[in-house]
Amino acid sequence: MLNTCDFILGENDSIVIVVPIQLPKDRPLTVEIHNKGIIFRSGEEALADISCDRRDILQRLVRKPRVGMIEFLNGAQNFPVYISAVANVEVHIAA
Repeated sequence: MLNTCDFILGENDSIVIVVPIQLPKDRPLTVEIHNKGIIFRSGEEALADISCDRRDILQRLVRKPRVGMIEFLNGAQNFPVYISAVANVEVHIAA
């Protein structure tokens, strides 16, 4: 189960999500953006509900149709240099 994540922020509002688990590859990944956080889904199954108070992170994600993800597994000796998964972004923020 996923209980934390991190973000790599780049120029032009680019963003990549870093997760400490191996993501399922057999179903589509979705990142739902809510007012107070992010829900990660694999198909219909929720992988995590993580609170995020950083408006800059949420605003970057809201602007993207898809987001890259990097799996940085516990015990890994080196940080991965590639995006290992891509998730669809769904916005669930009340206007």
